[in-house]
Amino acid sequence: MLLIDKYAYITLFKDVHPVEKGVFAFSLLLFCIVTKNLYVGLFTFSIMSTAIVMGAKIPLRYYTQMLKLPAFFLLTSALAMLVSFAPADVALSGYAVKSEVGRWQIYITVDNVKRVVGLVISVFASVSCMYFFILTTPAQQMAWLMHKLRIPALFIDLSLSTYRFIFILLQTVYEIRLSQASRLGYKSFRSTIISLGQLASVLFIKTMKSAEEVNIAMATRGNDESVYQTHMNLRFRSLHWAVITLAGAFQCLLLFIT
Repeated sequence: MLLIDKYAYITLFKDVHPVEKGVFAFSLLLFCIVTKNLYVGLFTFSIMSTAIVMGAKIPLRYYTQMLKLPAFFLLTSALAMLVSFAPADVALSGYAVKSEVGRWQIYITVDNVKRVVGLVISVFASVSCMYFFILTTPAQQMAWLMHKLRIPALFIDLSLSTYRFIFILLQTVYEIRLSQASRLGYKSFRSTIISLGQLASVLFIKTMKSAEEVNIAMATRGNDESVYQTHMNLRFRSLHWAVITLAGAFQCLLLFIT
């Protein structure tokens, strides 16, 4: 079990009703995307990060590592949006930084800086909302929530089985690679290629075997019911809805005063 799945089962928010967590995360996410307001994005990222680290007790170091992945892809897009090029004989205005290289001018405008800053904040705010829901909602609660949204049981089983198999495959890859590395399987380029080929073949065999075992298990149950339980005993709490309402109201307030 990877940490992202482990934390979903041990977090302090695991017993919070999934509807409350879903409304909290996705309402703030939707409002942030629709408004595209800088201050709304900052507030959304701040409150979600606080809820993840201080509320759910997810380690700050792990949360920071999770943010590195979207940050890497965002950096490439931000650089392309930030830097502009123009011929050296073209008169420029409104730029913040300019440099001439041969017959070309490389410059950064104030508008581009504002656009990139807004994009970065919106992306991190949106990602933090998704991370909050993923890190605090176990798979069974996701299944219950999708069931209440009238999503077909077949789709629920397929999506959550795929979700589960991803963690199983990643854990299997880690164990096989660790075993190969302990036998100096990656000491040279040739041995690395051989080890990667063996890893892929073993992983394929294990995947097919696991899929067959799941198919047999479902067949023994008659394939007439969902693999995941869709019953819960959690209750709504007025305090949680009050927090959700206050967060939404503060977003609206920021939108009107900025």
